[in-house]
Amino acid sequence: MKNNCRILQNDRGFSMIELMIAGVLGVLVLGVTIYVFNKQEDVITTQNTSTNIRAKGRHAIKVLAQELKEIGFGLPPNEGFVAPDPVANSSTITYRANLFDVRASTPPSAADGGSLNDTDIDVVEGGDDFNDNDKIIIYNPSFGDSELNTVSGTPSSTSIPLGSGLANDYSYGANSKLVTINKYNDVVIDLNGTNIRKTVDGGTPTVIISDVSDLTFDFFGVTQTTLVSTIGITITLQDSQDSDITQDFGTDITIRN
Repeated sequence: MKNNCRILQNDRGFSMIELMIAGVLGVLVLGVTIYVFNKQEDVITTQNTSTNIRAKGRHAIKVLAQELKEIGFGLPPNEGFVAPDPVANSSTITYRANLFDVRASTPPSAADGGSLNDTDIDVVEGGDDFNDNDKIIIYNPSFGDSELNTVSGTPSSTSIPLGSGLANDYSYGANSKLVTINKYNDVVIDLNGTNIRKTVDGGTPTVIISDVSDLTFDFFGVTQTTLVSTIGITITLQDSQDSDITQDFGTDITIRN
C-alpha cells in the first residue's frame, strides 16, 4: 500500500495556479501572434496600395503627356495654346489641335489664294472633307499671316464657304508657299472633383484619369500664350479606398507643334 501511495503522489496533475499561469502565457502568446499577423497584413496592404498608386500614376502621366503633345497639331505656329491667358499655373488648360488632320490648300496656279473680304476660298481638293460650322485656320506661310474663321454652308471638293470675309489678302508671288486651310478643335483638360476630364468642342466631357486629389500645370514663369514651349505636370493621386493615402507624380512636356 505504501508503494501505491507513492506512485499516486508522483503522478498528481498540475495545480490550479500552474494552470492559470499556463493559460495566461497562452493568451499572451496568442495575442502577440495575432498582433504580428495583423501588422504583416497592414504592411502587405500598404505595399499593395502603394504599388497600385504608382502604377496608376505612371499611366496617368503617360495619358496626360499624350494629350498635351497634341497641342497645335496640324496647325500654324503659335496657334495651339489658348488658355490660361495670361498664362499662369492652373488645373485647367485649353488648346487647339487638328485632331482629325483635316486640311486643304489653295491652287498654286491661282492669281491669288483669296482676296480681302472674300466669303469663300478655292482649294485644290479636299474641300468636302470639311463640314458646316467647322472651325478653321487659314495660313499663309510666306508672310506668316493667319486668321480664324468658320465654314458656313456645304463645301464642295474645290471651294469652302466662309462664315466671315477674309481678313487678309492671300496673293501668290514669286516663290510663294501654298496657303493652307486647317480645321481645328478646341480641347479643354481640367480637374473636376477627383476626375481629370477632356472636353472637345464643348461636347460631353470624357473622364481620362480618376482618383485625383490635385492637378497643376506649370508654365515656368511664361506669361504669353505664344511663348509657351514647356509645360510641367504635377498630379496627386489618392487611393480609391482611402483618400488619406496619396502620392505625387510629375513630368515636363515639350510642345512639339
